[in-house]
Amino acid sequence: MANKIIVENLNKTYYLFEQDWKILQWIFTGKGYSKVREVLKDISFNVQDGEVVGLIGKNGAGKSTLMKIIAGIAFPTSGSITVKGKVGALINLSAGFNPDYSGRKNIYYKGTIMGMSKTEIDNIIDDIQEFVDLGEYFERPVRMYSSGMSARLGFALAVYCNPEIVIVDEVLAVGDKAFQQKSRAKVVELFQAGKAIVFSSHSDRLIEEFCTRVIYLREGRIAYDGDVKEGLRMYNEDISKGKAAVPC
Repeated sequence: MANKIIVENLNKTYYLFEQDWKILQWIFTGKGYSKVREVLKDISFNVQDGEVVGLIGKNGAGKSTLMKIIAGIAFPTSGSITVKGKVGALINLSAGFNPDYSGRKNIYYKGTIMGMSKTEIDNIIDDIQEFVDLGEYFERPVRMYSSGMSARLGFALAVYCNPEIVIVDEVLAVGDKAFQQKSRAKVVELFQAGKAIVFSSHSDRLIEEFCTRVIYLREGRIAYDGDVKEGLRMYNEDISKGKAAVPC
């Protein structure tokens, strides 16, 4: 099987500033920040076709940051990441939409940014329109949408763009209950379709049900990478001992 995601010695550091103007000072001199937070430290792993990798760890361990980097929403401070294939990112679902464009036009706009051709978008636009079930709002500017409506649009594009790599946050509560059931069913389809998937969750049940492997992040480092049951056992044991917690 081919590697779809290759991460080598990846680090992510955030610089915190007490005043906005000090950001400019830092850009030009490297000074001015009040605190440094190392979110990811020397992360290395590969994900192959057909693998569903569960990303586990306490809040603040670096899971969301790592997923954003894989999705191309954020960038590492050092190290490298190679992503081979179209990514469907079920995180930050409404990011990248133009508020003055209609739902339909935004599908073409964001789809093009994702590397899709007009013909590819033409082939899925009717399915997306039916799936999001926004009625007349599909032809109205996104600035008129609620946050839930925008998230529906982003979710539909991410799953209908035929991604080779899928990044899934645990939060799949998009829209009303009926749409949540549709979105969950669609995600399960992706899990069963042989894609390369990175799935973040705090649910042992979901990790055991869908994942072929787990990566346990603790304080920004990989504490374990391997068998699902062993990874969950180690994580839960650390929680009981207070080791999985991230220091403030």
